[in-house]
Amino acid sequence: MAKEEPIVFTRRASGLVREIGLFTAIAIPLTHTIGGGINKLLILASYENPGANVPAAYILAGIPVLATAIAYTMLAVSMPRTGGDYIYISRGLNPALGFLTSWGFWWTEIISLGVIAYYDVDFWGLGFRIANQATGNPTFLRLADTFKEGEPSCLWIGIAIVLISMVVTLLGARIYSVIINAGLIIGIIGSVVMVIFFLSKSPAAAPDLWNQTYGAGTYEKIVEIAKNSGWEKVPTNMGATAGAAIGAVWAYIGFTAGAYMGGEIKNPSKGMVWSITVSAVLIIIYYAFIGSMVYRAFGDFIPMYTHVVKEAPEQLAPIMASAPTPLLPTFAAALAPGQHTLQMVMAVSGAIWLLNDIPAFFLVCSRLVFSWSFDRFFPEKMAEVNDRFHSPHYAILLTTIGGFIGVGLCSLGSWVAAVDTTMLYIFAVMFGCLAAAITPYVRREVYERSIMIEIAGIPVMTIAGIIGFGGNFLLCFVAAQAIPISHLFFLMCWMVVGLIIFLVYYAINIRRGVDVKTIYAEIPPA
Repeated sequence: MAKEEPIVFTRRASGLVREIGLFTAIAIPLTHTIGGGINKLLILASYENPGANVPAAYILAGIPVLATAIAYTMLAVSMPRTGGDYIYISRGLNPALGFLTSWGFWWTEIISLGVIAYYDVDFWGLGFRIANQATGNPTFLRLADTFKEGEPSCLWIGIAIVLISMVVTLLGARIYSVIINAGLIIGIIGSVVMVIFFLSKSPAAAPDLWNQTYGAGTYEKIVEIAKNSGWEKVPTNMGATAGAAIGAVWAYIGFTAGAYMGGEIKNPSKGMVWSITVSAVLIIIYYAFIGSMVYRAFGDFIPMYTHVVKEAPEQLAPIMASAPTPLLPTFAAALAPGQHTLQMVMAVSGAIWLLNDIPAFFLVCSRLVFSWSFDRFFPEKMAEVNDRFHSPHYAILLTTIGGFIGVGLCSLGSWVAAVDTTMLYIFAVMFGCLAAAITPYVRREVYERSIMIEIAGIPVMTIAGIIGFGGNFLLCFVAAQAIPISHLFFLMCWMVVGLIIFLVYYAINIRRGVDVKTIYAEIPPA
């Protein structure tokens, strides 16, 4: 009788298809990353962290990002499989650690998915406000009030955005690619328009341009209200800048998105370099530049306006009907008074950047769930792939539920969840970098399939891994200090649940005769 082969993975092939071309491979991290973190948190940072040098915070946060990008690129080339750092850590360090880090990161992604869907509503509201200025049609003003942060309608609009994104990702990589590539181009056009106005307008002209856009004398009145309602200028300091850097870290989440699609990118050896490292460089440059430009133009007026919107809205209402939320396009549009078409392009591009985010979140979340299930450490139903669209439909449906939770938290005013989830992201990439540092030594056969560049005999994968590990380790501690103990307790509970799930499935697999050791010794089939 022939010896029966040991049960390893859920099936012999993943069922996913390499349909993602180079342009989409670049688009995935760009659309995942450039969203609420730069278009909203960049502005809020100076209010939430008085005394912060916000552009510097984004540059500082970009240093470990670059090291992490290089490390992940090399890991992705050597192990081009769906699941990203879950695969890298579970195969290079430890199976339990691989599951736990990805379990925490999954929470980061599903909550952030909902947060971004909720944020996006406000950006469309700004577009409607500009449309009202252009046409005088009161319907647009009513829509601006409906699509405004804090309104009950935002909850349902946010849920609708999540549902639309679910459908986009269920239809598979080909349809997703067409939609996301178009969204990327629209977003870039709007960003280019913003950059042109930031470069062409003198900071000295900003007050007058603001008044022409949002109403005569509003700039001066906002400054007066801010000072009378408690706003005070705080000298620039490193502590506040470090605090702003945590929000900047959240803004960078997503630059590794291509790694989670490793089993679906056509040419991973070339595609991963562009998808992770090149995209990370472009994102860092854009963040540093656009942050410097908006604070160069408006300076302290940014935290002043944010303070008035949040702390003295009743004083703001009489001087600014339907005052726009403090957003990057709010300030960019102020530099183009009377040029309603260009203002609309800036506002809508901001909304499109955030809208692009959400299907990318779906991709990462669903592929993590898929990879756990494929390894038999999550319900195997989640590893099922649609025969027509080649998408993991049950994993996408589970992600949708998480997105609803994120929208709900944001509607309750819990946008601080963005800060909380940042810590779990840092925790994951910190160990991903550690896996990169030791893989050339503990998994030589894996390293030899990667980009083997060495400096003085030391693999660049190891060097990048060490720098990324150290930088993210430091950021993890800074993030922990910004989180209330009650929130840390919840995160602890979430991670304990993940550990229990891993141990339960470990025991179940052994009882079923599954060769667990072989699962984590092998790279999953494509």
